[in-house]
Formats: sequence, C-alpha cells, structure tokens
Amino acid sequence: MLMAVRMTVLASGSRGNCTVLSSDNSSVLVDAGISCRETLKRMRGAGEDPQKLKAIVISHEHNDHVAGLQVLARKLQIPVYITEATYQSWRRSTKDPEGKPAKLERREHFQPGRSFMIADIMVMPFTIPHDAADPCGFTFKASGVKVAVVTDLGYMPANVKENLETAYRALGGKMSLFQSASVTLALQDKPLQPITLG
Repeated sequence: MLMAVRMTVLASGSRGNCTVLSSDNSSVLVDAGISCRETLKRMRGAGEDPQKLKAIVISHEHNDHVAGLQVLARKLQIPVYITEATYQSWRRSTKDPEGKPAKLERREHFQPGRSFMIADIMVMPFTIPHDAADPCGFTFKASGVKVAVVTDLGYMPANVKENLETAYRALGGKMSLFQSASVTLALQDKPLQPITLG
C-alpha cells in the first residue's frame, strides 16, 4: 500500500517562507522564515504535529527563510540541515541574545548533489540560481512519492528543471511544469491548505 506524503506551505513570500513535508512517520520543516510561535501556530492550524518534526532544512540564509530559525531549533531541539557556506553567512548576520554570532547546537552540513536521509525521508539538495552563499532547492522522497520545494527562482536552469521533472514523473507525469506553476500562482492568495500526495 502506497502511503501519503503531505506538503503544507505555512508561509511563502518576502515576509517569510516555511513548508512542512510529512510522511506517515515523520516531518521535515523546509526553511524557518517566520517566528517560532507563528510556525507552531500555523502547523497546529493545518493539522501538522510539531512533535513529528525530525529536522529543519534550510535553503539559504536570507531573513525570509531563517527569521525564526534560532529560536525554533532551540525550542524543538532538532537538527538543522544547512550547507557550510549558508551556515557561515547566517552566523555573520545573526546574533545570539548576548550579541555574539549565533550558532546552532545541532546542525548537519549537506552538499548540493548529495542525498541524505532524515528518518524515512530522502532529501536531494540541488543548486539554484539566487544571490545567496549556497542556495539550494530540494526533492524529497518518502513512501514512493517524490515532491520538490524550490523558492526564489529568477529563471529555471537545466539542473533545476531536471530535478523538478523527476518529481513530476514520480507522480505519473500528471502535470507539466507550466501547469503546476500556474496552479501554484493561482493558489497564492487563497488560504493555506495541505496537499496530500500518494
């Protein structure tokens, strides 16, 4: 029996980015661009259990992707997956309560192009074009379902298109890249609703 994968966009845009990707057994938070309090509130409102979170995965260091990271990581006591360059850039621009460069106690560094596992979810990071230290998009695979999360694209280079197409093929090729972009744009101003695939 094919299990479901659920993707819930908690925030998207210049005021904050935050997405929950859940399998039957675990969840991953992609970016932490809104406050800890707001993230947890929105998760509960969407029916997502914060206790299922196994990790936070960061795409890049811009504030609309990391504004709530420090508090959220400390409160939930879960690891943060981040590239070394993104982590160092984030540390330079973020201070702890004592005014020192911020640090994450539980962090794992990943490299674009090298997959890794978080519980039962396989994560494949890939490089995207953006003005950040080491920006990444991701595909996530769990329970036989593959989805992609990519933000801040000015254009779509071949490697990004290839990673997105593998997610669409995994869904049976039901939607072209153009159609899915149109659906996403049409839904931007609507209330946030979880999407369940599988």
